[in-house]
Amino acid sequence: MRLKKVIFLLISLLVFVLLQGCNSGSNDTANAPAQSSGQSSQNVTRWGGPERPADLWGQVKTIRGNKLTVFKVENNIAQTEEEREALRGQMQSLSPEERAQARAERIKVSDETVDIIIPVGVPVIATGNFGGEAAEVDISQIKQGDIVKFWLEEEPSGEGESMAEFVQINQGGYGQ
Repeated sequence: MRLKKVIFLLISLLVFVLLQGCNSGSNDTANAPAQSSGQSSQNVTRWGGPERPADLWGQVKTIRGNKLTVFKVENNIAQTEEEREALRGQMQSLSPEERAQARAERIKVSDETVDIIIPVGVPVIATGNFGGEAAEVDISQIKQGDIVKFWLEEEPSGEGESMAEFVQINQGGYGQ
């Protein structure tokens, strides 16, 4: 009888240890700092994007085929996962008008414009507010006024235009 109790205790302890091991892993993003653009690299790299922060944030001014003219955007959005979580909770408690005002305070659109070419085949993903679940979309999903993040190729084209190597649309007008 005593042997059965010891075996039961050992099996229970083993199950407990195994379950604890399932909960801890190298994917602990709660304490990991975000990229300087505020983008969690998970969405970007999952879709074939670079493992670096976006080179440019812009608000779309005009669209002509695969050429975009964007206003440069200064992003003052929370940088760490904890800051984003706190901001997410704060934003949910605000009215739609208060949310719009809070967004406007964090994202400053300048008058300076940049021309960006998005070559055929360059991945374009769309995320929800605060870096929500991403989906690959067509370039036609980019609309005037959208806030878009660009990862640019090293060498600009011969005409001084920047070439995108990866694009992320932040649906809702702002995002992480």
